[in-house]
Amino acid sequence: TDRHSRGYRSRGVRESAAVLAVPTYGFILSMLSLLGVGAYRWYTGTLPHVDASAGAGAAPASALTAFLVLRAFSSGCTAMTGVEAIANGVPAFKDPAPKNAVATLTTLGLTLAVLFLGTTALAHVMGIGHPAPGQTLLSEMGSMVLGHGFAYYVVQTFTAVILLLAANTSFAGFPSLASVLAEDGFLPRQLAHRGDRLVYSNGIAILAVLAFALIALFGGDTNALIPPYAIGVFLSFTLSQLGMV
Repeated sequence: TDRHSRGYRSRGVRESAAVLAVPTYGFILSMLSLLGVGAYRWYTGTLPHVDASAGAGAAPASALTAFLVLRAFSSGCTAMTGVEAIANGVPAFKDPAPKNAVATLTTLGLTLAVLFLGTTALAHVMGIGHPAPGQTLLSEMGSMVLGHGFAYYVVQTFTAVILLLAANTSFAGFPSLASVLAEDGFLPRQLAHRGDRLVYSNGIAILAVLAFALIALFGGDTNALIPPYAIGVFLSFTLSQLGMV
């Protein structure tokens, strides 16, 4: 029955959610705390700024060409990937599943907007354009706003863990998609088989091999990996949207 099918697909969801909720809520709360302290220090006039003279000898920025605008758009849109996971996971929600999924997606959108706009605004008022060598933007922002104490390392730890979880989402999405294609005969049937842990083990194994190959090929350089990632995201999204239309 549909209820048994839904229960089969959602086995382990509650247990997984209990584990993943800690770093997720931890990251959100740590980022909101960082933005809150930054806003308070800006209001009181104690917010530090990046020394503008440090980049005086830097080359001027490139002209705002159409290609640069499209590149910024594509890079920004890749940050939105993952919201489709809620639509794909509607059967795992409690009844009424559509209503709960809509509420979850709305909450996700609001959280993303607050964190993204808040981080952008704080970086702007602090004059942070490009992070210092060997640092991420959040690291430099956190060290300037919070110092190098316990709070700084809390933000950095939760950021690292949430990025690890984000990278892991493909290991849930790709095997599931490959199983659907395999059932329709577009991929080898072996990709539709579940393993002992009720996951598509063959798809996970293939994805792991491909991930290792990409890391080795690009030397683990994030700046080199993002462009092919953006191409893959837009290609797959465009094909799926075209199919739905």
